[in-house]
Amino acid sequence: MSDSQPKIIGEAAYALLVRREEVSVSTLLAELARMARKEQNSQQQQRIAQAQQWLLTHRQPAGSDNRVHSALRGLSRQEGSVRMPSADADDN
Repeated sequence: MSDSQPKIIGEAAYALLVRREEVSVSTLLAELARMARKEQNSQQQQRIAQAQQWLLTHRQPAGSDNRVHSALRGLSRQEGSVRMPSADADDN
């Protein structure tokens, strides 16, 4: 994983969370495709394509859960990470 891939994948995840959509490999890939279509900078388009490729190579069948081994596992604990309130928090 290159240095820019976690940032790009994080941007895609954040966009999904803001819209209160499910965050999964499929929705991340769709969001990255949307980001690539909007992007004017060819270098950034290439970075987005690399992030898409990384996600595709790490996609697992729906039945197996290998999140423990994911390179994305520690991202939410990093400084500067964004925490979105859960849907349950709205009920209080």
